[in-house]
This record gives sequence, C-alpha cells and structure tokens, in this order.
Amino acid sequence: MTHHSHKIALAFVLGLTALAPISAQAGSLSLSLNARTGQEARALNTAIALYALHRDLKSGADIRQIGRNHAAGLSQSGGGNRAIIHQRGRNHSANLTQTGGDNGQVILQFGDGAHADIVQRGGQAGILLQFSR
Repeated sequence: MTHHSHKIALAFVLGLTALAPISAQAGSLSLSLNARTGQEARALNTAIALYALHRDLKSGADIRQIGRNHAAGLSQSGGGNRAIIHQRGRNHSANLTQTGGDNGQVILQFGDGAHADIVQRGGQAGILLQFSR
C-alpha cells in the first residue's frame, strides 16, 4: 500500500466518524460510529481493515500509547477480531472486549482523561474518536 493510499484510508475512517452522533461533556468531544445492521458492520469492518493496513496490522490488536498515565485493556476470543487503540496525551483509559469473532473496533483518544469501555459480541464494528481536556 502506498503512502498516498494510507492517507486516503485514514481520511476515509476519519470522514466516517464525522457523520457520527456528537456528545460534549465538560470540555470533551466524543464521536462514535457503530454498525446497526450486518451490512453496516461489513462496511465499517472494511474501513477498519483499511486503517489497519495503514497501521501494518493484519489481524489481532495494536495498542499505541504516547504520553503518560494511560491504561488499555483488551480481551479477544474467536477468530477474525481486529482492534486498534491509540492514546495520545495523558490519563486515558480504554477497555475493549471482543468475543464471538469477526468484530472490529478503533478507539482513538486525544487530550487528557478520556475513557472508553466497549464490549462486542460477534460481527460487530465501531469507531470511537475522543477528545478530552
């Protein structure tokens, strides 16, 4: 995959999150996109697969933490699960449980003190983008 196509994949994933519901609370912004149907799950999992290619992740999980005092917990059982957790800043926490197979989830946390707790039970997909201060 070329550098240009990596940028396209990342822009696609971030563009999808722009369509998601927005919630603001005490200086935070959270964009969450979750599939409601099998067709939506396949589309989101395709977007997650493109982002995973950008991150050089073929399957399984990738956790990257830049900053300090982060915590990330991940549990996967079943085949075909893919998880990406990226934390930048400080004091973020993310917990992700994937069971039953064919789940995909991206959690991106920026700023200070974002928290995520997600459970997927087979064939589910989601993208969560959090900014907190």
